[in-house]
Amino acid sequence: MWPFSLLLFWGCCGIYSWKMHVVSTVATTTADVNECADTTACPAYATCTNTMESYYCSCKNGFLSSNGQSHFKGPGVKCTDIDECSQSSPKCGPNSVCRNMLGRYKCSCFLGFYSPTGNDWTPEKPGSFACTDIDECLSSGVCPEHSDCVNSMGSYSCSCQVGFISSNSICEDIDECIVKMCPANATCTNTPGSYFCTCHPGFAPSSGQLDFTDQAVECRDIDECFQDPSPCGPNSVCTNTLGSYSCSCTVGFRPNPEGFQKYGNFSCKRLPFKCKEDVIPSHEQVQQCPQGAAVKPEYGSFCALIKDTFHILDNVCENKTAVVPLKSTAESLSSVLEQISTWSRFTKEETSTLGRVLLESVESTTLAALLNPSANVSETIQTEYLDIESKVINDECTEENVVFNLKAKGDEMKIGCSTIAESESTGTAGVAFVSFVGMESALDEHFFQDLQTPLGNSWRKLKMNSRVIGGIVTGERKDDFSAPIIYTLENIQPKGESERPICVSWSTDAEGGRWTPSGCVTLKASEMHTVCGCNRVANLAVIMASGELTVEFSLYVISHVGMIISLVCLILAIATFLLCRSIRNRNTYIHLHLCVCLFLAKSLFLAGIGKTDNKMGCAIIAGFLHYLFLACFFWMLVEAVMLFLMVRNLKVVNYFSSRNIKMLHLCSFGYGLPGLVVLISATVQSWDYGTNNRCWLNTETGFIWSFLGPVCTIITVNCILLTWALYILRKKLSSVNADVSTLKDTRLLTFKAFAQLFVLGCTWVLGIFQIGPIASVMAYLFTITNSLQGAFIFLIHCLLNHQVREEYRRWITGKTKPSSQSQTSRILLSSLPSTSKMG
Repeated sequence: MWPFSLLLFWGCCGIYSWKMHVVSTVATTTADVNECADTTACPAYATCTNTMESYYCSCKNGFLSSNGQSHFKGPGVKCTDIDECSQSSPKCGPNSVCRNMLGRYKCSCFLGFYSPTGNDWTPEKPGSFACTDIDECLSSGVCPEHSDCVNSMGSYSCSCQVGFISSNSICEDIDECIVKMCPANATCTNTPGSYFCTCHPGFAPSSGQLDFTDQAVECRDIDECFQDPSPCGPNSVCTNTLGSYSCSCTVGFRPNPEGFQKYGNFSCKRLPFKCKEDVIPSHEQVQQCPQGAAVKPEYGSFCALIKDTFHILDNVCENKTAVVPLKSTAESLSSVLEQISTWSRFTKEETSTLGRVLLESVESTTLAALLNPSANVSETIQTEYLDIESKVINDECTEENVVFNLKAKGDEMKIGCSTIAESESTGTAGVAFVSFVGMESALDEHFFQDLQTPLGNSWRKLKMNSRVIGGIVTGERKDDFSAPIIYTLENIQPKGESERPICVSWSTDAEGGRWTPSGCVTLKASEMHTVCGCNRVANLAVIMASGELTVEFSLYVISHVGMIISLVCLILAIATFLLCRSIRNRNTYIHLHLCVCLFLAKSLFLAGIGKTDNKMGCAIIAGFLHYLFLACFFWMLVEAVMLFLMVRNLKVVNYFSSRNIKMLHLCSFGYGLPGLVVLISATVQSWDYGTNNRCWLNTETGFIWSFLGPVCTIITVNCILLTWALYILRKKLSSVNADVSTLKDTRLLTFKAFAQLFVLGCTWVLGIFQIGPIASVMAYLFTITNSLQGAFIFLIHCLLNHQVREEYRRWITGKTKPSSQSQTSRILLSSLPSTSKMG
């Protein structure tokens, strides 16, 4: 069996091998067909890929098959172009434009942007495409002249600079001067893109800069008459005008045609001496006093003194038959000086005019006596208010270096013969020296004007510290003697270590006159004397200037700070009395009226006490202050009377009750009586409202007692009523339960009334005792207590009141009001005569 089977197996294998050989032979002999050789096998824009016995198509980059397959074959399928520019993710990036092309796209930057790869970039090109902004402003000449280039994304803009305006693609200069950019009294100068203002001659900019553009700057008139030396020269009157000035000669002088280049182109030369004509000024104040005509009532006292002085001049200058002795004239002028205490009622201009007339009257009458050939003898005249020593020069000046020493009232003048010779006296030569008593109180430091050290500096306290003296010489009055005239003036008060004396002379100006340091220097200063050297024969005085922080300035600071604190406290107190319902009663309304009056009085005092420029306005301010401060005290009197009636009502059954008095009646008393006092005071002495220094009552004439009199009376009455009330309460409390709240509250209110009386009343009484060695201490006590009155009132009636503190606590914390039961209890307590409790 096995050989047959093996033969069968081998036979089968041979048959299979034969068949495989046949197949291999057939395959080797038959070649594969390339379908891609047929150009129509794939559609346009497709790539054909041949495979064994087959092929497939795929669309080129930038194309997509219509059936969505990447590999396809057969007819009906197309390759369509892909629009890359419409795809959600931009192919080219921001700030560029994409242009679709057949099978690809092209990128270009917007105008104003650039790409390192350049525009018309396609993906086949190297690099990546990105657009960057072009800064056109880096290129010159992009914008026209006088403009600024502002770059923006993809673009730029040009804006004309300030002072230029765009016109036809260029920036033209704006002429600001056309629209009047400069203030009044200024010249506008246009510049490219800008302008500047320059004040006219005679004006100065308020900023201090000569050229300016700030529209807040003003061109203010320059007062050329304050210049030293005067632009008009000696013996002249300089009158300031808007942007300029004018010159005129003083009485007794005429314009000198030769002129002095030293003083400009104007100077004056003395006329022959004419006595009265040398004195009468052509001044507005003097014109109010016509001879032989009615004078307005407000000028009555002023004109009376003017006419008295001119009457004395008439007797001296117009008496043709007999010579009036100088002694008689001095006694007559001394009687005018005796009334110098009344000058405080005059305006500053009137006082200046009176001073000028009196000084020149003494000079003129003394010259008349010296120049009269029939009575020219040396004299020494002494009166209570005026001393004169005159000397007629005969042969004394034949020797060299002769100096005359003249004395009057403790003051001295030394003048040499060389100075007398320079005055070029025609006829009799003579000198005189005059010393006035009391003139320094009228022509005081408020007439001092020094541009280098103005009076307005609060640290610099000035005061007159000598009598007013005068030097007189026959001949031409000069301001430039070669040798100085030496004046030794006696100090009224010893000079302090921190004080510096200033020698000043009286200079006549358009407003009457002023003290000026021009022409005089301080040579020596001791505790009791000041030596001045002057290049002129002048009316002279010494002003003391303190270079340290003075007591008065300290008081000024304390007063103003205290008043500001008081005003704030009074506003809080008024708001408390109006808004705090739990304490509303008759006493609260009285306190409210008191606080309102005190607030108005202190506000007016702070704002108007120094407004002395306008005499009528200052008098009105003084009248209102008089009324408001009096009203405060009368409301305190109302409070004391009401408290006393309340206490008597507790003691006596069916006694007249304070509750029966209406508030209208109380207001009539509190506001009506002070008005009546002011009306009577103004009717009797209206001129004592307002002084040269402050808008308050005149303290020198005793008019201040129209305020202090009612104040002292009210203080006395209040003390009696409140003491009586405390006595009654003490007896009442000793006879009943000590815990009776009504009695305790009433007693507490009485104590507060006493405290209020001390604060408001005794402070003013302290002002009476500012005399003697304790004046400085009293001044500080008066200033501190008086300025803090409002703060004390707020402390007494608000902060020390338990109910008010509770109200403050609720307002601050925002808590609601107490329960109805507690509130009812509190209201019932408020219905008692007083509910103020000391916390």
